[in-house]
Amino acid sequence: MTVAATPNNSSAVQQNSPKKSPVPGHIITGLRYVILTAVALLVFLPFILAFLGTFKTNVEIIAFPPTFFPQEWLVENWPALFATDLGGTVRQEGVTSIGLTMGSFAFMLTFLATGLASNIAGEKNIWQRIGPSLAVILILASGGAIYFYLQGALAETRVPVGLAPSAAIGFTVLSLIALGVIGMSTPDWRRVVLSLVGSLGIAAVVTYLFAFLAELAGAGTYIRWLFNTALLSVVRACLQIFFSSMAAYALARLNFPGKNAIFGFILLSMTIPGAITLVPSYVLISRLGWVNTWYSLVFPGLIVPGSIFMLVQFLKAVPKDLEEAAKIDGASYFQMYRDLILPLARPALLTVFILNFQGMWNDYLGPLLYMRTNDMWVLNVGLQTFQQQFKQDWNLVLVGAMVNAVPVLILFAAFSRYYIEGVSYAGVKG
Repeated sequence: MTVAATPNNSSAVQQNSPKKSPVPGHIITGLRYVILTAVALLVFLPFILAFLGTFKTNVEIIAFPPTFFPQEWLVENWPALFATDLGGTVRQEGVTSIGLTMGSFAFMLTFLATGLASNIAGEKNIWQRIGPSLAVILILASGGAIYFYLQGALAETRVPVGLAPSAAIGFTVLSLIALGVIGMSTPDWRRVVLSLVGSLGIAAVVTYLFAFLAELAGAGTYIRWLFNTALLSVVRACLQIFFSSMAAYALARLNFPGKNAIFGFILLSMTIPGAITLVPSYVLISRLGWVNTWYSLVFPGLIVPGSIFMLVQFLKAVPKDLEEAAKIDGASYFQMYRDLILPLARPALLTVFILNFQGMWNDYLGPLLYMRTNDMWVLNVGLQTFQQQFKQDWNLVLVGAMVNAVPVLILFAAFSRYYIEGVSYAGVKG
């Protein structure tokens, strides 16, 4: 027996049935991609025109109406930029500051990488008793060697009296921090001492190598400015990741008296404009004798409140069950930080690295304030002076601007996936 469909039932069936679009879905998706590509090209059009302008003559660049492609591709504009020299002399105090900064960075990397490779919790031998004291003595001796090295290298230069002792103390403090970090995980102190000796040897080689490279790069050349900017950006970003991640781990995962007050103070420091601390910072750097050296740009910027805040928010989202399981297996706090937290925090760490790398690469006020001679300038400061002296050579100025912009764009494009992932997790609290 069949039942005839009522008008109400037929209308209900029509409402529930999906509506078919007259245009296929893949065509709509293709149109969206075409529109987005067109918008992206429109946004990047000035950058594309500037890049193509690096291969044009000066007449073509200033001609109206402008041409998109050059009539003749002048590839020689790029090597011509690096062949320019604004003059100046390579100062010994600047060379030693570059070498010692890179040597300290190499020491931190090698010492932490090799000294933490083996743990022997609970074993008692002579190295476990004398190892910590011997390591401290070696670090203090290396600090003294740095002091005499700087005193000898800068004996014939007019530098502030406090430059050599303050630089030696800075290296000693960083080395003691690295030793304290290793000592938190009950290591094999025989291995630690051997690693310390080897790392100090590597640091000495790196110090002389980069001092030689800095002297070889010249003073007022674009190669020297690119050399300064690239190394400063990498060193500062890596050191900031190391110190900021340790502070963030303590604030996010550990419980200790005054934690909330310390974290509140860090947040409060983010609200202070940089212009307020500009004069006191310069006075302090000047008293230490660090003006016109790399120490003024590296050591004061080791701790960044914004990086600590971002990492704290990310680490709060990590499940605590993982740490509880590691505690049952007998892992120390630093072992959990090294083997558990850091691998999980890779997106946030790469985000912090990109932000700090870009911050140093694009910094203008700090290098302009502390660096007085052209052998210590970074790209932004050097490009400003280069533009004034070569204001008629627009093609060379555009090449300099491209050299300044392209590395950051490549870095962001290579790690954009991790950057977006880290930013998305930064505001999540578990």
